[in-house]
Amino acid sequence: MSGSPLPALRPLLAAALLVSAAASPAFARVGEPLAVLKERFGKAPDPKSPKNMAVWFIESIDGPLVYTVTLNAKGVSIAEGIKPLKRAILTTKIAQDFLEDQMVVLKDSKTARVMKTGEKYEFAKQSFTCAEHEYVLLDEPNGLLLVWSRAGIPSVMAVTKELLLQPPAS
Repeated sequence: MSGSPLPALRPLLAAALLVSAAASPAFARVGEPLAVLKERFGKAPDPKSPKNMAVWFIESIDGPLVYTVTLNAKGVSIAEGIKPLKRAILTTKIAQDFLEDQMVVLKDSKTARVMKTGEKYEFAKQSFTCAEHEYVLLDEPNGLLLVWSRAGIPSVMAVTKELLLQPPAS
């Protein structure tokens, strides 16, 4: 036996990459009704989802990611997020895909802007500061805030004004 086994494995590796790319989830978008979310994910949410929420589990490296959707009274998404469970890894690619899907609604926005580390901003009558290791895209006039936290347990989320302006549950 001579040479590297890599050339013989190339077709297998290429097929594996193609299958994993095809298996990437099609993320939902804030503002979509639950029926559209189910269609995008290709399955119903976890039956144990809390009231006014839909939860899906997405396989990732070393375990599942949890995809949560908060719904308003009409069953429309007003916040969405992804975070890893246990030892799962939220990859940069998954976070970027999530953000790109959410930004579709801001495609032609002239008011969306990326915040700088330490910059203060207001969203839904609340004050925030862009933390180190955060990517924050704010479009206050269009009512959307995207946050990708890369520190600690990474997460990515999209939040609408509607979520933050709701009266507290009693």
